[in-house]
Amino acid sequence: MASLGLYRAYGALLVGALVPIVAGSRSSLVMPKSAKRRLREIKRAQEGKEDTAKAEEDSDDEDDDIERMTREDAYFFPVLGSAVLLTLFLCFKYLNRVWLNRILGGYLATMAVGGLARTTAKLLRAGMGERRYRHLTQWKFRLTRNGEEYTKLSFRSVHLYAVPIAVGISLAQVLTSHWILSNVVALAFAYNAISLLYLDSFATGSILLGGLFFYDVWWVFGSKAVFGAGANVMVDVAKSFEAPIKIVFPKNLATASDFTLLGLGDIVLPGVFLALALRFDYHLALERAAVPFKPHAQRFPKPYFCSCFVAYVLGLATTILVMHTFRAAQPALLYLSPACVVSVALRAALRGESAQLWGYVDGGEDDARADDERKQDK
Repeated sequence: MASLGLYRAYGALLVGALVPIVAGSRSSLVMPKSAKRRLREIKRAQEGKEDTAKAEEDSDDEDDDIERMTREDAYFFPVLGSAVLLTLFLCFKYLNRVWLNRILGGYLATMAVGGLARTTAKLLRAGMGERRYRHLTQWKFRLTRNGEEYTKLSFRSVHLYAVPIAVGISLAQVLTSHWILSNVVALAFAYNAISLLYLDSFATGSILLGGLFFYDVWWVFGSKAVFGAGANVMVDVAKSFEAPIKIVFPKNLATASDFTLLGLGDIVLPGVFLALALRFDYHLALERAAVPFKPHAQRFPKPYFCSCFVAYVLGLATTILVMHTFRAAQPALLYLSPACVVSVALRAALRGESAQLWGYVDGGEDDARADDERKQDK
């Protein structure tokens, strides 16, 4: 029975990691503005007139400019992560853990409302269907500075239901600290991070995962040399921090005890790389399509996403196997980082698309089009 509970817990962690990766990657797919313009031009030419309803449909709230992580950000990310991790480790070591968890938990609970509301709204949107969703009342708020628009916020009436649900879940999680509610909040965090955090290229993604490879190994294994034998900074922080920064599952469901855990970093950071692979698949499909299509309007080949997805599953399974064999915590990114990067590089080499893969810039076509339009305006 003990072995059955252990395998069930590991299986739950694996599924829990894959759900936000798949959902977040799909949510990160946005039709490029240049492809939208081309599609409207084709429709106008075919119909002989401008279809205003469809034009409005194309200019939905996903038309906002997207900020992308650059190479400079990727180089700095492991340094920032190390500073935050070390600070938390020292705080938990020398300060009152109860009050520290209350303060940080309250802060994260406030942040969780936004993530849960967005996730709930997405689920309600999927449940009611796209056509019905687009007929809901919509409010748009445009913020300007010196006459120039710098952000746009868009809400539909569905958010009036999503926000109270999010507040209720977040409050219940804070008050009860139940592991199921903690997992719900953690998965919402992971989903939103993967769907909103964009890498600008595979080079940036490789630098990020490469840096995190050494970051994870050092803070799990190497930190013992600095903080003393038996000290494991990463594991100590994960176990001390009673907040939804990890997904957990009990080996014994009846007593809800003896938990296994997986940090959100091991889901989100490879997840944004997988999301980039899916957007690259969509980019290739658009290049080969006679008529542009919206990402969720029809199926398209996903060789790079599928390769990276399989590599992630194998990497996480290897992490679990080694952890179970040696009865010791493992730096998951030790296995996940090379698995993800090598899988897409190998797939590109086999398909003869290495130049396209490493030369791909996410959103680059729209940026070039915007530069051309600015030059024409001048």
